[in-house]
Amino acid sequence: MLNLHHLAVFHAVARTGSVSAASAEMRISQPALSRELRAFEARLGVTLFERHARGMALTEPGCLLAGYADRLFHIEAEARAVMAAVAKARRGRFTVGASNTIGTYLLPHWLAAFHREFEDVDVAVRVDNTRHVAEGVADMRYLIGFVEGQTHIDGLEESTFATDQIVPVVAATHRLAARSIARLRDLAGATLLLREPGSGTREQVDRRIAGTALADARCLEWTNTEAVKQAALAGGGIAWLPRIAIANELAIGALVIVGPDSLQLTRELRIVTRANGYLPPAAAAFIERVQAATSGVRAE
Repeated sequence: MLNLHHLAVFHAVARTGSVSAASAEMRISQPALSRELRAFEARLGVTLFERHARGMALTEPGCLLAGYADRLFHIEAEARAVMAAVAKARRGRFTVGASNTIGTYLLPHWLAAFHREFEDVDVAVRVDNTRHVAEGVADMRYLIGFVEGQTHIDGLEESTFATDQIVPVVAATHRLAARSIARLRDLAGATLLLREPGSGTREQVDRRIAGTALADARCLEWTNTEAVKQAALAGGGIAWLPRIAIANELAIGALVIVGPDSLQLTRELRIVTRANGYLPPAAAAFIERVQAATSGVRAE
């Protein structure tokens, strides 16, 4: 097996052409460097240099070894440069899982801004419901998770970065849109447009309407927030939607908030990672920028 230190000594002499120059570069005394070079030649059983008064000339075996040494130390220098870039969050790759609302309406903007600053960092994204995202972080499919509400999974570390308000809405053309409704029972008979079980939004809505006149209402389930919004815009019924997903529709009057204030919900938007898990610098930098971008963001 080659002694890499001896190979480095050989490589320095081959590049500089002299023992004195190699000695200065490697900060080894000339006598010590000469001894190491002779020991290396003895171990290999070949002569690597012809010694001349004006310097060192590579022999044929020396030329062959110099080619290998050049490639090896080029790779070593490249590896050091890559590790330095990774340490400074300039290179790397990580995976993100995001619940539907965050993944559809917030994450694309965060990633676009991040990529402008860290163009050599690759990010893979999967959008799913809160439960599946949390499970993906727990079983190491995702390095970072962005979810809405509680995860109920051990071994995860969670931090709230913003809050959002979920409001019951109908299309402006729906029969309930023109009515001022102060009581839950006045909504009886309406179809509910809800996310699927496992969604953080669905969990909160189910708790809020349990035991009310809406608990047994006809329900249509959808697996993403945008589908629920489109169903509501089509006049399909009452939908609980986050304000961050319907800000424009509320502003132009295409959707109208209905029912008493007690039906409105506030939820926490959370970053989820594995407790005591390793976060590469690029991933940590992404989290820092998300937190900075959403600092002070609260439900209206």
